[in-house]
Amino acid sequence: MIDIHCHLMVDVDDGAETLEEAKNMLKLAQKEGIKEIIVTPHYSARLKSLYEAKFQQLEEIALREGVMLHRGCEYKLKDVLAQKDDLITLAGSDYILVEVTSGILAEYVLNQIYALKLCGYEIIIAHPERSFEKKDIDRLVRLSEMGVCFQLTAGSFAGVFGRYVQKFSNELIEMGLCHFIASDAHDSRRRRFFFNEARKYLKTNYKEKELSEVLFTQNAKKILKNSGQINGFTATRKNIFEKIFK
Repeated sequence: MIDIHCHLMVDVDDGAETLEEAKNMLKLAQKEGIKEIIVTPHYSARLKSLYEAKFQQLEEIALREGVMLHRGCEYKLKDVLAQKDDLITLAGSDYILVEVTSGILAEYVLNQIYALKLCGYEIIIAHPERSFEKKDIDRLVRLSEMGVCFQLTAGSFAGVFGRYVQKFSNELIEMGLCHFIASDAHDSRRRRFFFNEARKYLKTNYKEKELSEVLFTQNAKKILKNSGQINGFTATRKNIFEKIFK
C-alpha cells in the first residue's frame, strides 16, 4: 500500500516531533503493509529552507525500516495560489495536495481551483469529510466534474473523528467522491495510520472487493508514475444479510 498524506517530517509542523517518533511511525507503517509514503508536511516559509535536509535525514531512516519515501507537501489554498510557480508536488508529479480550510465551498474557491488546473496542476483535496459538511456536497460534485480528486482519511472510517465524520465519509464514498484513502498520520499514537482498521471497515460494509486495492494502492501508483486515469467509482453498501453471510 501507498500513503499519499503523512506528517512524518520532523520538527516542521504538528507532525513528528523527534526522529525517534518518526522511526516509530515508520515501524508502524511497515507493520500495516505500507511500502511507500509521500511525506506531506504543512507548507510554511520556514519549511522551504529546511525541506531537503530534513527529507534526506528521514529517507535514510525509512530505507532501514523498509519504507520508500517521496517528496510532497500539504498546502492551504491561499499558499498554493501564492506559490503556484514553485510548488512541491506529490512525488514530482503534476498532483498537489490542497487543504481547503473553510467550512463552506464558496464560488470563488471553485474558481481558484479551476485556475490551478489551467496552470497544469492536478488537484487532490485533502480530507473533505473533515473540512466540509453535507450542505457542501453539490459543490464537491462540481469539483469532481472538473477533474478534482478527493483524499479521505483512514481514521475517519475507523471512527477516530467521531460518528458524524464516519457517516459523511460513507456518503462521499458511496457517491464516488473518494479517490484515495491516506493516513494523515501525525504520530504513532492518537493520529497513527489506521490503514488496517479502515480496510476492515470497507470489507465489512461495502460490496466491491476491489475497493481497498483501488483506494489504498492503485490510484496512488498512478501519482508515482504521473500517468494513468485516477479511478473513482460508486461504492455500494452491503445489507445486513450480506454482512452476516459474507
